[in-house]
Amino acid sequence: MNQTVCIYIQERDGTTSFLEPLVGHIKNVFTPIMVGYDIDSEEDPLKIIYQTILDADTIFFFGHGTSDRLYASTVDNLTFLDKNNIDLLSGKRLFLLSCNSADFIKKQRLNKAFGFGMLPTSLDDVRKWKYLHGIHIENFTKEDIYIYNNAIVEILTHSIMVDSLADYILLKERIKFQTSIEIVKCLTQKRDNANYRILADLLYYFSKDIMVQ
Repeated sequence: MNQTVCIYIQERDGTTSFLEPLVGHIKNVFTPIMVGYDIDSEEDPLKIIYQTILDADTIFFFGHGTSDRLYASTVDNLTFLDKNNIDLLSGKRLFLLSCNSADFIKKQRLNKAFGFGMLPTSLDDVRKWKYLHGIHIENFTKEDIYIYNNAIVEILTHSIMVDSLADYILLKERIKFQTSIEIVKCLTQKRDNANYRILADLLYYFSKDIMVQ
């Protein structure tokens, strides 16, 4: 029997809270085992996650990452997965929604994996990076981040289904299609926003930077 696990890292700084509607969609469609980094647990919270994914066939990860690791908590600077324990993902189907998960997949030579590029989903991100794909993002506002994050949730909620999760090429094409819809919305419905063209460009790169391995 196939087992699906959804790892949703709910950071105390609220930087992943915008994903709750998407996680709700995953729960409804796939009825996964849910797990996260629970600092209130009497047991080691990392150990709980590791034990949960042992028998998983498919893993969703919603949280933060870099090109060389996925985090259990960026607030606590605590690594969940890196080169030292990457074998835990061996043979599993992976959907990794975090910054630079595409590079993580490539660097760790993961198979059956779906990842993304840089995702400026907080004001800290845009202040730190300043540029993305040559696009100046340092002056983004809270409203800009809100629009971008909501668009990502809309895109993925309408793209991730049972059939597309089984076929990552189909999933990528659906994401490209749904992204085009959100880009049109930006260009036609958000023209009162000073950064509407930049938002549209960032959504384009959201789908363009996808890695399927």
